[in-house]
Amino acid sequence: MILGLPMRVLIVEDDSAIADVVARSLKEQHYAVDIAEDGAIGWESAECTAYDLILLDVDLPKLDGISLCQRLRDRRCATPILLMTAKNATEHRIRGLDAGADDYLVKPIDLGELQARVRALLRRGVVGASLLGASLLEVGCLRLDPRSCEVTYAGELLSLTPKEYSLLELFLRHPTRVFSCGDIIEHLWTFDDPPQEDSVKSHIKGLRQRLKAVGAVNWIENVYGLGYRLNQTIEKKPTIEDSQDIASPASENEIPRCESYNQAVEQLWDQYRGLMEERLSVLQQAVGALNTETLTEELQQAAERAAHKLAGVLGMFDRSEGTQISRQLEQFFSGKLNSQQQPELQLLVQQLSQVLQREQSNIEPIQVASSPTPTSIRSWNILAVDDDPIILATLKQLLEPWGMRVTGIENPLQLWTILPSVNPDLMILDVEMPQLNGVALCQAVRANPTWQSLPIVFLTAHQDTATVQQIFAAGADDYVVKPVIGHELISRITQRLERIRLLQTLTAKDSITGLSNQYHSSQAIAVLITQTQSGCFAISDLPTLRQINIQQGHTVGNQILKQFSQHLEATFQDTAILGYWGNGEFTVCVPHNSEGTALSHTSKETLQAQLLAIPMSHRFAIVQYPTDGFTVQSLYQTASLCLEGQTHE
Repeated sequence: MILGLPMRVLIVEDDSAIADVVARSLKEQHYAVDIAEDGAIGWESAECTAYDLILLDVDLPKLDGISLCQRLRDRRCATPILLMTAKNATEHRIRGLDAGADDYLVKPIDLGELQARVRALLRRGVVGASLLGASLLEVGCLRLDPRSCEVTYAGELLSLTPKEYSLLELFLRHPTRVFSCGDIIEHLWTFDDPPQEDSVKSHIKGLRQRLKAVGAVNWIENVYGLGYRLNQTIEKKPTIEDSQDIASPASENEIPRCESYNQAVEQLWDQYRGLMEERLSVLQQAVGALNTETLTEELQQAAERAAHKLAGVLGMFDRSEGTQISRQLEQFFSGKLNSQQQPELQLLVQQLSQVLQREQSNIEPIQVASSPTPTSIRSWNILAVDDDPIILATLKQLLEPWGMRVTGIENPLQLWTILPSVNPDLMILDVEMPQLNGVALCQAVRANPTWQSLPIVFLTAHQDTATVQQIFAAGADDYVVKPVIGHELISRITQRLERIRLLQTLTAKDSITGLSNQYHSSQAIAVLITQTQSGCFAISDLPTLRQINIQQGHTVGNQILKQFSQHLEATFQDTAILGYWGNGEFTVCVPHNSEGTALSHTSKETLQAQLLAIPMSHRFAIVQYPTDGFTVQSLYQTASLCLEGQTHE
């Protein structure tokens, strides 16, 4: 949970009527609410999103509430959990509390009591003071009252939309923090109605205009490449929230972040200074050998590599002149040398030696952009492949305070061994490595079906057009030029990870039915039939859906889609791959039987009986792999033709 952000609540309840009533009650209190219809979906939601509170029904399908609570606590999830059940037995309360629940509420639920318990749980949590209770938020003449949800400027009441109000509250509670569009979407919108980034920008623009209309001009500023925050030039009155931020561990980490990072850089300089001096020694040996005309090809290549590595790391310690000198030396050693060039090379090496001898305390501090450390059950895994241990160590110091776990590999040949165990969300690659260059490695990853969609960011000391084109041609998503600039790398990586997070949330499942969409379910089916070499594929169609949408509206049509998907899930549970492919069309794929033999006519009849048992009007067609098709598309075409035949009969 991120301290002080607008509250996000997860309701895990299979009774849609109860879930809707509870959600509506909480939304009136300016919570962002997500609903999960069973324990499995609740687990997936809690695993990928940081919630401030979880409301759990005890009697849930697929995974009961007490087991889900226990699983969350086993994963060190500290989010407050409120159990809801119709059972008032003492043993159920004891089981729930022993599983890690913070409170217990017996149905039928009194909404007033529910809201009071929610406020109490949030007060007990890490957030300190509840967003609903506690102090006014004041910045200059601007006041926001969380109790009455009123905003005034110089005594004049502002009329804000609910989203504009939530945006302003977010910025006022954290005036020094930068919030990207992805952060704002995650904490102010629910998953069933996520906006595009342009919509977020539109809300920001609307809030700015309303503030400007009452004299509060330029209160929300853009932070290039990162997002939005409250203008730092605005004079702020201290509030209780500020004192809590100062006292809290999260804020203590946030305020001195630049200082902590610079201290870590100093430690890295002391740790790896000997290695950099070894690289300098190689350059000195090469220059001396050139003077005595004993320079070998092997020594010249070693000098080129040493200069290249120094160029990549010295700038990270604010020795930009050392980077420039190293690049000149690298250029010299990459070509044909003669003794007449020795004096110039000697001078460059001497200058480089002076740069290395400078004390780190005399170096200007490195500035790192401030932002909250993202915390959730799941954190991002970063795999960095670079043969320079200094680069790997610096990446860990730079990225891990942002909630990223960094695993470093010096030998690129070890990638395929380590890749499955790390299961990274993003990979950072160096271009030039002795065993295997990064471009070839990127091409190999893109050719691998399992990892071909893995985001890849390159680090390179080369800025020439040819190298950049080669990087992107190999399949890179982005690149950053060495020496690494802290805020630039953080911006590139966080933006890429936010896109991944949104895509995973928005594209994996259909928002109405909760089933896998066409893309993801067809991929899963393709894997299944390839592995098992057998399977039944069925299309189930709701022929009256279009007419219902026209006559009764899409709201009713969506309820029918949701109801049918629930019947499918209850019928097949975890024994089939279910998908919704749009326009009232559902798909079911069942693997081979437990004995491992090919599906028989009897198995097809079993699937037919299961579909016939669904108490809703629908038509379906069943085909078999490989008899009726060798691919998902061919199976779909055959089943569609069967459905068309039913229509014409």
